[in-house]
Amino acid sequence: MTPAERDELVIEGDSLAIRRIGPWLRDRLDGLPADEAGEIAARLELAVHEVAMNMVDHARLPASALLRFRAAITDTVVEVSVTDPGEPFDPDTEKTPTAGTPQERGYGLMIVRKLVDHLEYTRLDAGNEWILRVNRTSPADPGTPEVSSTHD
Repeated sequence: MTPAERDELVIEGDSLAIRRIGPWLRDRLDGLPADEAGEIAARLELAVHEVAMNMVDHARLPASALLRFRAAITDTVVEVSVTDPGEPFDPDTEKTPTAGTPQERGYGLMIVRKLVDHLEYTRLDAGNEWILRVNRTSPADPGTPEVSSTHD
């Protein structure tokens, strides 16, 4: 991807610092048309927040861990990558919740997959990376993009 705009946020790996994600993301989207920015922010902010909370709650982060968020905006997509120095995670082993069956985990990832158009997880040498993409609405097609997700 050759981004038209790229920016980074680095925060401590704790639940209080995660509150900085929303304002940071909305600032990144500020140059988009207001209706498009609002629609993308509504989806992407919740998805990124959920991924970050999963990192804090489940990745067994070291005490001094930092989470890194990078945003890129092109003519066709808004992409946020999130990295952490935590333990490996295999999203394919997470059971997707089913109606009527009690389950304590897996709802967050299910929500993230519904909110973004593309979700990708990669194990890095020293941590994890999640890439979340939301398609931009083209001026010729003001409809809501079809939501689908993949795990590469």
